[in-house]
Amino acid sequence: MRPHQLQKGDLVYLPSDIMLIDGFTVKKWFKLEEPTLAVMIEPDVNNESIYHRVHVLGADWYVRTIDALEVVSHD
Repeated sequence: MRPHQLQKGDLVYLPSDIMLIDGFTVKKWFKLEEPTLAVMIEPDVNNESIYHRVHVLGADWYVRTIDALEVVSHD
């Protein structure tokens, strides 16, 4: 079974101790101290599976694709 492709608007889980960056010419970054949820803005930026752009803690940030986990509901 193929995993679900993340889409704009999906809810994603971000674990603690990962880095968020403001862009590819990094001027601002921070490390998440606690796990949190984010909203997917742009999955697979530039059609590459390296970074997603997410909205978290009131701003848009880039996060590595391996650090963002889709939140799914179970019936």
